[in-house]
Amino acid sequence: MAPRKTPAKATTAIKAARSPKSTDFTIPTPAKPHTAVVPPSRAHHTAYHYPLLLEGHTSCRALLDWFDTVEKTRNMPWRKLWINPSDFEERDEQLGKLLGQRAYEVWVSEVMLQQTRVSTVIPYFNTWVSKWPTVQDLANAKHDDVLAAWKGLGYYSRATRLHEGAKAMIERSKSNGLSCPLPSKAIELQEFPGIGRYTAGAVSSIAFGEAEPVLDGNVARVLCRQLGLYMDAKDKKASDVLWEEADRLVKHVSTLSGTNTSAIPGNWNQAMMELGSTICTPKPQCAACPIQATCRAFSEGQLLSNKPQSTLIVGDIEDACKLCESLPTEELLVIPDLGDEVGTTQTTKKRKASAKQNNTISQYFAVATSKASASIVDEEIEHDVHLGKTGVANKRKASPSATVSGPNMESRVAYCSLFPKRVTKKKAAEEECVVCIIEACSPAGKSKWLIEQRPAKGM
Repeated sequence: MAPRKTPAKATTAIKAARSPKSTDFTIPTPAKPHTAVVPPSRAHHTAYHYPLLLEGHTSCRALLDWFDTVEKTRNMPWRKLWINPSDFEERDEQLGKLLGQRAYEVWVSEVMLQQTRVSTVIPYFNTWVSKWPTVQDLANAKHDDVLAAWKGLGYYSRATRLHEGAKAMIERSKSNGLSCPLPSKAIELQEFPGIGRYTAGAVSSIAFGEAEPVLDGNVARVLCRQLGLYMDAKDKKASDVLWEEADRLVKHVSTLSGTNTSAIPGNWNQAMMELGSTICTPKPQCAACPIQATCRAFSEGQLLSNKPQSTLIVGDIEDACKLCESLPTEELLVIPDLGDEVGTTQTTKKRKASAKQNNTISQYFAVATSKASASIVDEEIEHDVHLGKTGVANKRKASPSATVSGPNMESRVAYCSLFPKRVTKKKAAEEECVVCIIEACSPAGKSKWLIEQRPAKGM
């Protein structure tokens, strides 16, 4: 079965859509960082969302140091040491082949990890790279063999795009006399079939050490909490803002090396993804977060948990941030006395089964809530994309800065779990139709059925 070719006009349109665009909602740089605001009013200017991670390098180093300790924990075969070009002076041909191999492996892993769990991807990745270890090998493969190797992984168009992309890369490298078939710049990588801004950023930063950002569901969640952005992360406006801030952060942290390219951008992007998939999850473990000190959402939760009930007044602000939506104030006006409400997840689940309480703040500020779990369902795949097994995060060592425990920590964690804003999915429309069912009974006792009036689509 031959791969379907994308029409030239469609390809041009796709390329244009992938080009980074500046947003009308740029977060300005303040003279000095704003102090944390008090929920539920959260009266603040857009500059409030300026990333505190940009203040010096202490917290950035803390995240990179944390990633160094957990990088090998889950034994992902595509995670390898960065190839430093300075180690291959006057050996350009060898360097090109090594970089091409490394970039190819990152590319394949990122495509396989789209909507697929790490534990599922690992054996497929190992089989794939043993069968086609280089871009050239994949380009020479038969398309039917490529699809057969993908069998069981789902979303077969991904395999087709990998195959088409490999052939396009080889054609480009031959016409330009390049030893490395994959370009190092993200904007050039996006010219190949199936490579969007996220995949291009991952390959460019991890394999080539370029300061290019990545933004997936996990990174978006981390950034929304770090910046205190109460938005639907999947919204176009939010996506534009988050891409811009992710770009600003990776370029800031890349200056730590003092060189144009280094291992830092790739490690930073992987650290953000790892943090979002193991610590800063939909139900976060804030006590173990290495960048808790710069988290706007955590700071706001701290103010909320310490604020006397009588002073929590919702204000009317005209000159307010145009990015954030309003918090659900009815859930935040009273801080509960968590007391024996705080316990293990198992205890909470039992309590949920035995008693259903509506319109109460404790429902939101429990360790696991029915409201939260109902809206998190659509994030579970994204949550597990970079997470092999649940529970890995429980083995992480707590951050030295995590000194708060008990009810106060639980309420802050619960507040952080509100970010980013979750939009409840609309229920599928229920339709009715008349179906005629006829049963024909034979003397042997067996029945045959005739069913008439099937819907136009589906079963």
